[in-house]
Amino acid sequence: MEHEVRQALEENLWSLWSRFGRGEGCVLHEEPDATWFDTPIPTLPYNGVIRFAAQRNVERRVEALFAHYARRDMPFLWIVHPTATPADLAERLRRRGLEEAEVCPGMYAALADLPEQGDAPGGIAVCEVGVETDSNALLELVGWRWAVPGEALAKLPEVTRAFAVGAPGSAVRSWLALRQGVPVAKVLLHLAAGVAGVYGVVTRPEARGLGLARMLTLHAFAAARREGYELGVLHSTPVARPMYEKIGFRAHSAFRIFAPPRALHL
Repeated sequence: MEHEVRQALEENLWSLWSRFGRGEGCVLHEEPDATWFDTPIPTLPYNGVIRFAAQRNVERRVEALFAHYARRDMPFLWIVHPTATPADLAERLRRRGLEEAEVCPGMYAALADLPEQGDAPGGIAVCEVGVETDSNALLELVGWRWAVPGEALAKLPEVTRAFAVGAPGSAVRSWLALRQGVPVAKVLLHLAAGVAGVYGVVTRPEARGLGLARMLTLHAFAAARREGYELGVLHSTPVARPMYEKIGFRAHSAFRIFAPPRALHL
């Protein structure tokens, strides 16, 4: 079970994040020991290394990736996942100027054991992107969450096109919490590697304290359960971990995010 959960946590994440490299004006690089992507958006998390498991010529491989982003003059993140190698990869990244921006616990739960999501708070409507509302509202929240500069906001629809959120048969679905028609919280569901993964849970400051993150998380996993999925995974922040534990998730593996100092706004 330990191996299966770790594999699900990694493969679901890789499958989702690799979509950044398939958008318009983007490039996905996949080699036996590494996966990384390029987009034209010059802020994080829109360029990065999401998988690295080099066994040979490690120093040369690491240096080549740093040189790649230096040539593009782009900041990039590097996810040190549970099966990443070598064992001293984090120290190698630090020596080149990256810092550990966050340690995200990978968490899992049996979907059948999760509680019901309950009713939305008064004044809040939950809508599915692509079904009940268009993607512009979702991208508005995404742009706010990652502080995408104004000149790059226009590129978000093309960069994220490969996510195909809400398209018929897509593995990616999203729901928004709206208050008076204004999006104030979101969640993304990704169905891949045989499991249901939740990502991108965020609530605007003016709507915090209403339980929207919990409600949307359970809403997304309930949708996955109706489609026959049995295991749910997510990558929490340390702050959100108690909320996920309260609804039945257990921590399993650490995912460490490295980035240039003060470049990633988590």
